[in-house]
Amino acid sequence: MNSRRPVIELLFAGTELLSGKPNTHLSFLAQQLRAAGLKPARAAILPDEREALGAAIRSSTERADAVIVFGGLGPTFDDVTREAASAALGRDLVFTPKLYAAILRKFSHLKIKAPAENRRQAFLLRGAKALTNRRGSAPGQLLILQRKGTWPQTVALLPGPLPEMEPMWTDKVLPHLRRTYARHVHAASLELHLCGIPESAADEKLRPLTRQAQPGLDFTILISGPAQIDFYALASAASAGQAKKAITRVRREALRLVGPHVFGEGSQTLESVVGDLLKKKRQTLAVAESCTAGLLAARLTSVPGSSDYFRGGILAYHNDLKMKLLGVSAKTLARHGAVSAQCAAEMAEGARRVAQASLGLAVTGIAGPSGAMPGKPVGLVFIALANGRKTLVQKLQCSGDRTAVRQRAATEALRLLWGQVLTFD
Repeated sequence: MNSRRPVIELLFAGTELLSGKPNTHLSFLAQQLRAAGLKPARAAILPDEREALGAAIRSSTERADAVIVFGGLGPTFDDVTREAASAALGRDLVFTPKLYAAILRKFSHLKIKAPAENRRQAFLLRGAKALTNRRGSAPGQLLILQRKGTWPQTVALLPGPLPEMEPMWTDKVLPHLRRTYARHVHAASLELHLCGIPESAADEKLRPLTRQAQPGLDFTILISGPAQIDFYALASAASAGQAKKAITRVRREALRLVGPHVFGEGSQTLESVVGDLLKKKRQTLAVAESCTAGLLAARLTSVPGSSDYFRGGILAYHNDLKMKLLGVSAKTLARHGAVSAQCAAEMAEGARRVAQASLGLAVTGIAGPSGAMPGKPVGLVFIALANGRKTLVQKLQCSGDRTAVRQRAATEALRLLWGQVLTFD
């Protein structure tokens, strides 16, 4: 058994990723590696330029045990991953007739003549194994290089689009990485979701746990969305039982330190947890939204089965609709304005009444960049929760652009609901 941790590097080819398009692959890949007892040592985004990509592949293979390259396997002029890898590794590209025949068959099934450029996709690095692409034309490649005194070195080239990449990764590449580099390691992981606490404060509270230097334990804490913090822990051990025992201890200690802020674990979301609580209490919910413009209702209804507890929502942007649909009084609007605690309270009460729901939840605010007025800056938001007997109102000041303010307001509304469902009587 090799005593050091295997070094795995992920390279993403795509000029579009350097132009503002989010890299949605990294979170998925890191979670899958973590669950296998592995973790990436480095991830980098490269432009679709042969020299830059080749230099990155060459550099990674000099220090890493496994180098996985994503993207750049298409047929067009800017798909240069094959050529860059060939130059970096000193391995020529070999035309594979069987691959080309398979590519031609894909086009024939679509009753389309394959463009000549697609022939490029039938070239493999010498010694590499082709990975079948079930959803596209670009095959992946897996190259395994034997080395003395250490693990074999792996170089894999995978397509960029997730529907094409994911089956190759899940069925072929990840199992190979697990067999080769984590064969003697068993892992157990923990993912806690927190809200209502800044990242720095969560880090400080968790420090008695995370500062413990223990072999086989890794911790990560990060902001994962508006008003949400995620805490990750990975335990690696020689047996599954030892790994599970270690992660159970970590979970118990983490909950002791930050338990009041933990709303869920693993795949749970704030909206799914809220939905479970509403079902547990046999309560229904209606929402009234102004500045969030439907974001709150969209998040609530993204949960399968949400029709069991979600009655509906009213998007009342204009004051006329706040009065006509929700019953907000003209006197309230004249005296306090639409962005006020009083208006939010009447919106929540109106939504509950109109939908005949147990609870009414409302959001009103100034998302910006315009709309500020004396005493009411951009980012000012009021959230109200009503149950027919009392109404709770929360005031917040959100920072960021229009999108950030709206997303934060929707998250804080869900957080208020999460904190009150079981005790709001």
